[in-house]
Amino acid sequence: MSKHISIVFPGQGSQSIGMLDHFSHEDILSSGFDKNIFNFDLLDIISTDEEKLNRSHFTQPALVLTSHLYFRKLTKLLSTKLDLLAGHSLGEYSALLAAGSIELNAALQLVYKRGLFMSEAPSGSMLAVMGLDKSVIDRICNDINSEGNIFVAPANINTPNQIVIGGDHKAIDIASIKLKEMGAKRCIKLKVSTASHCLLMKESALKLQKELENIDIIKPTIGVVQNVDARLAQNPELIKNNLISQLTSPVQWVDTMKQVVSNNGILIECGPGKVLSGLAKQNGIENILTMSSQNFEEDLRNIL
Repeated sequence: MSKHISIVFPGQGSQSIGMLDHFSHEDILSSGFDKNIFNFDLLDIISTDEEKLNRSHFTQPALVLTSHLYFRKLTKLLSTKLDLLAGHSLGEYSALLAAGSIELNAALQLVYKRGLFMSEAPSGSMLAVMGLDKSVIDRICNDINSEGNIFVAPANINTPNQIVIGGDHKAIDIASIKLKEMGAKRCIKLKVSTASHCLLMKESALKLQKELENIDIIKPTIGVVQNVDARLAQNPELIKNNLISQLTSPVQWVDTMKQVVSNNGILIECGPGKVLSGLAKQNGIENILTMSSQNFEEDLRNIL
């Protein structure tokens, strides 16, 4: 009996200079990537320009392209079917691409614009909160919001013990103090200039909605669990609506991981870095493989 295989794709923060070094020129050419869709050299940015690579509108197509190349490599190594796909934030676009729901170059152009729209959002902050129950975090955020003219809310429900909140600068500073008073083990401010997955992205979401009207999305060939509700989406219009809502809604990663746990299978992080592998472990998943690991192919043979 074949094992249930779930593939997860990373979001922003997993990028690094040289993350395409594992792939040949032929790998990139055969992927279908058309470098002429942009008026800049995306491959050169990935290889040499760290400052640009960390700008959201360059980060996003760079990560989606890199994750796509990892996925193409993975499909050559696997003889069994894939059961479930998911991506964290930006990674959801990589998952839809892997599922055949969107075409590569269309996806790259879309996430480039998504990055631009996000960078145009009002200035904000994000705070990673460790060791505090979500109900307590919700209550603190609601109390702060009730004071008026400031805003903070959960943005990434990553693990039972790690939740990222987002909001304007003043609200985040107040939240950091109050959450520590309530027993949070750590509160770490993230190095971001805007707060994603909260209402500060409302205008960005409206701009993304207009872009999605011109994008063809079809029914996925593999089940994709979307961020906003941790449910499998099949209807193309629902997928589009969820991508829009994703910018202003928290990433429900704990509930997404519950779908993997319930199948007692293997989780493979498909892309650069190992952020999602760490989160998977904290969500109770035991069989975790990381494609960027030096021993990935050997580990894959041993576990299948």
